[in-house]
Amino acid sequence: MTPVVEIETLERTFHVGPLAVHALRGVSLRIMPGETVAIDGPSGSGKSTLLNLLGLLDRPDAGTYRLDGRDLAGLDDDERTVIRNRTIGFVFQSSPMLPRLTAEENIAVPLVYRGERPYRARRAARRMLGRLGLETFARHRPHQLSGGQLQRVAIARALVGQPRLILADEPTASLDPRTAAETMRHVREHCRATGAVLVLISHDLADHAATDRRYVIDAGRLQPADHVATAP
Repeated sequence: MTPVVEIETLERTFHVGPLAVHALRGVSLRIMPGETVAIDGPSGSGKSTLLNLLGLLDRPDAGTYRLDGRDLAGLDDDERTVIRNRTIGFVFQSSPMLPRLTAEENIAVPLVYRGERPYRARRAARRMLGRLGLETFARHRPHQLSGGQLQRVAIARALVGQPRLILADEPTASLDPRTAAETMRHVREHCRATGAVLVLISHDLADHAATDRRYVIDAGRLQPADHVATAP
């Protein structure tokens, strides 16, 4: 079986004046279809840099990155944009919404950009809202939603296009513990059903418990955590 994500000895260095900051040092990781992975680490350890490289928002200085077996080295910016739109779903701590669109319409936007007919995109958005317990808020605009509801809409938007790779940065930080656990359960079930993989950046141990594997990154080096967290 081909890994969805396969990175080998990734290196990324930033230059700040005369200083060289080694954000990633020889990071390697393989994630198989349906797997969910949590990554923790202190501030400045390289978590965001790794997420940006996986999301094709940045380029490594060395190493290889294969997505579904495809080596992504050498792709131009337009090719990388197409892959991001069709293959990768993003959930950030603060995921902006288009203020004039309803929750349903915001979730449908990525599908419309792909060329899906609007009515089909909205239908898919409604189904995803239902799975996350937000069907009654489909016609609400962003200013009518709480922070937690907005975050679940962002998660629905990331999942609706059936991405192969889901990248999430503290996705449940604004949710109460019960809703966070329920949301993570849905995400994990989605990955298992579709063969997608999740890479989750989080400090929340409950989030880690909802993933298959846990890693710690520090000073740019990625290591397995001392124990493997299993979902309840």
